[in-house]
Amino acid sequence: FAKDTDNEMVFIGGGAGMAPMRSHIFDQLRRIKTDRKISFWYGARSLRECFYSEEYDELAAENENFDWHLALSDPQPEDNWEGLTGFIHQVLFENYLKDHPAPEDCEYYMCGPPMMNAAVIKMLVDLGVERDNIFLDDFGG
Repeated sequence: FAKDTDNEMVFIGGGAGMAPMRSHIFDQLRRIKTDRKISFWYGARSLRECFYSEEYDELAAENENFDWHLALSDPQPEDNWEGLTGFIHQVLFENYLKDHPAPEDCEYYMCGPPMMNAAVIKMLVDLGVERDNIFLDDFGG
């Protein structure tokens, strides 16, 4: 699934896409032990849809080349959410890619609902990212 390069990897997930992205990220950091810069941007409606947070926090603590960001599009009162909000493609753009020196040089790996995938692909293409650097794990969808 992953290209064998030294390019920065940006993983984008939404909904049930967290599980496949987790598998790919763990493979890079725990099995391959890559030193490539990796970030994971995950969008959920509320905290009820967010799994593996502790594992991602652990990975970030263990690997200085990895960080992850959770954004909620519809945080519930019980979430007491003070983090990022909005749809994940907008959050990724506003908080990272708009100020990135070369977004076209990164590799993008994504898995999520069809509307999320389409919005992310459009944003990336608009930023000048070649389609060859956008990888979609659509688990048959």
